[in-house]
Amino acid sequence: MGFERKYVSQEELRKHDKPGDLWISIQGKVYDVTDWVKTHPGGDTPLLNLAGQDATDAFIAFHPGTAWQHLDQFFTGFYLKDFEISEVSKDYRRLASEFSKSGMFDRKNHLVTYLGHDSGHYNIMTSRGFNKLAQILTGNCLTGISIAWWKWTHNAHHIACNSLDYDPDLQHLPFFAVSSSLFDSITSSFYGRKLTFDPLSRFLGSEHFRNSRVLDLVSSPGFVPTQLDRERVLFVLASFTVTSIQHLQFCLNHFSADVYLGPPKGDSWFEKQTRGTIDISCSSWMDWFHGGLQFQLEHHLFPRLPRCHLRSISPLVRELCKKHELPYRSFSFYEANVRTIKTLRDAAMQARGLIWEAVNTHG
Repeated sequence: MGFERKYVSQEELRKHDKPGDLWISIQGKVYDVTDWVKTHPGGDTPLLNLAGQDATDAFIAFHPGTAWQHLDQFFTGFYLKDFEISEVSKDYRRLASEFSKSGMFDRKNHLVTYLGHDSGHYNIMTSRGFNKLAQILTGNCLTGISIAWWKWTHNAHHIACNSLDYDPDLQHLPFFAVSSSLFDSITSSFYGRKLTFDPLSRFLGSEHFRNSRVLDLVSSPGFVPTQLDRERVLFVLASFTVTSIQHLQFCLNHFSADVYLGPPKGDSWFEKQTRGTIDISCSSWMDWFHGGLQFQLEHHLFPRLPRCHLRSISPLVRELCKKHELPYRSFSFYEANVRTIKTLRDAAMQARGLIWEAVNTHG
């Protein structure tokens, strides 16, 4: 007697979307990762955000080929009954396979400035242990950033790129608001609490051009040394100057891109990444300034790919977007800044309108 496969429907799979009952589908096979979520190296958030749905493209993006051999221990014995692969996903997986076969994931050149970020994506060294050491040295020891916290938030950002309630990189009330949807006091799935649009948020949110200065005024007193030694002042100024370049770029890459509400959908991985990211156009001699992250879409599609290859794959990604009529947005540094400020301004004007409405309502 031949082996008879057992199947579950998409509807049945979606029922297993809770921390105590968590299933996902990869390549049409259904896996129970309920217990694995506690020890998953990438944290529990990616699995929780993709629970009860297909996670094939996300799995390919974040895992090396050696990870496939570990899936069998979680196999439920069920296959997805109505499993289909979109044409976009087929082309995306083909590209990922070609990059892997050519050894691009193994050829690594890096900038010291971004070692923390790159080691967090495990794409500095082939050894996982040395990558972890690099994470702790560059994150916890040298810059004072908890690498565990960074991976927790950054993995959530990659999985739920530009989801207002699932992506922590867009949840900056009361200082920043990129969409009027945030004025509805939505609940953050990441933080597990309501993002209350209170009077302080209304005031600061309405100051679109000055809110970064307000943030500086609020945060700076905590860094004022008791003795204004020259070395201490220079250290604070240098740390603010260097990190501000990186933080500005992160804002340019996402603030003016498309946003949405709700959890990410595993079966539209490629589409969500294209709509939630913006590239920065520049000459190759400026790659050092942007650290390769000006190719933000390429980085989001292939987060394990060393940044030294992002420029070379850019034409391939652009071609794929054109083929499937998906946005590929790349603007100059100046234009990206203008678009970001306009996005903040549009939200601020709506917040200002709410302030006047509240004033008039109360006489």
